[in-house]
Amino acid sequence: MSTVKGTRAGFVGLGNIGRPMALRLAAADGIELWVHDIAAEPVAELGAAGAKAAASVAELAAAVDVLSVMVRDDDQVRQVLAEVVATDRAGQGPLTVLVHSTVAPETPAELAATASPHGVHVLDAPVSGGPMGAADGTLAILVGGTPEAYAAAAPVLAAMATKVVHAGEIGAGTKLKLARNLLHFASFTAATEAQRLAEAAGLDLVALGEVVRHTDAITGGPGAIMHRDTTAPIEETDFWHGVFGHVVALGEKDLGFAVALADELGVEVPLARLALERLASGLGLGGVDAADPQEDEKFAGLPEQRAKGLRKMEEVYGFDMADGEGDFFGYTADHLFGDIWRRPGLTTRDRRLLLIGLLAGQGAADVLGIQIPAAHANGELTDDELREIVVFLSHYAGWPNGARMNTVVEETIGKARRAAQKKVERS
Repeated sequence: MSTVKGTRAGFVGLGNIGRPMALRLAAADGIELWVHDIAAEPVAELGAAGAKAAASVAELAAAVDVLSVMVRDDDQVRQVLAEVVATDRAGQGPLTVLVHSTVAPETPAELAATASPHGVHVLDAPVSGGPMGAADGTLAILVGGTPEAYAAAAPVLAAMATKVVHAGEIGAGTKLKLARNLLHFASFTAATEAQRLAEAAGLDLVALGEVVRHTDAITGGPGAIMHRDTTAPIEETDFWHGVFGHVVALGEKDLGFAVALADELGVEVPLARLALERLASGLGLGGVDAADPQEDEKFAGLPEQRAKGLRKMEEVYGFDMADGEGDFFGYTADHLFGDIWRRPGLTTRDRRLLLIGLLAGQGAADVLGIQIPAAHANGELTDDELREIVVFLSHYAGWPNGARMNTVVEETIGKARRAAQKKVERS
């Protein structure tokens, strides 16, 4: 470590990621490093790299200008900060605490409020890049807090990362990290669906992983579509409309093939079904709620909410709808289908399953005779899934109601197969 004494930095928490982060600080010019951890081994390793060991958080806090905290969870961060603010720093300059741990969204503001009366500034600064990025000094660090505190911590942040983002006020770094990790772990879950599909098809899972890593390195993976500064719908004149239109065309085609293969092989792929439903709308092109030119003409002159409701009714019921009269129809189209069925919390398939369960319990075979064929025709429920629903719900709705539902299911499956056979014969 350089003998130049510029920024006095401290590091608490020398674990899997904290240790290599601290080693980067130990090797940085212009930084004098102090460390503390309850484990002796990493402290000794940092000492050999030139860092000074502190016997306690209080001793460390009294000696530094910027203090990095990388501990397990919110409670441990609070414990460290309590020791920091209790430290006598008479005659010292301001202290800036960097919270690198990923905590709850509300925790950074709570920590800042606790620290501020003691002259301690808090920045939430979670990291992305894992142990490898920490060791290489190539982390992304996502920072929330005041510009003054950010400027004070800048030399420390730069020594540990090649991408430092000042996301905004306190808590913004944590929220940005949570958004990033949503993508990370949702992608992991999607990868498990792809593995199950490949395995059921008799394919080499190791080869699949190699292909994914190879092509993501070329295309940029999910980040390749993340260049816009808004999630608002895209105007047709916008450059991205053509780009994402091509993405949607390819994506819906390939997702459709993948879901069909999954159905053939009996593999559950709920994320793929959700992606097929939401890809277009997620990219800003409207998706399932976007009307094609014929629908625009069909519902021309109707209020936007009524048109949205009627389109959703056609999707849910599986047959053409026309506008109706009276308050009851208006509430049904505008509120139930224009609003409730289109809320983002559940997919159409989710709502359909809930409704089928309710209707089965009521013995409403007539309404099941609408909902089940529509779900089957839309690809929401396969033959096997419908039959499994009958078996499951019969134990709760009673065998007479189950028998009525089974009749609807078998009629639906039989009708679809006869229609498919006629189509083949005609071709």
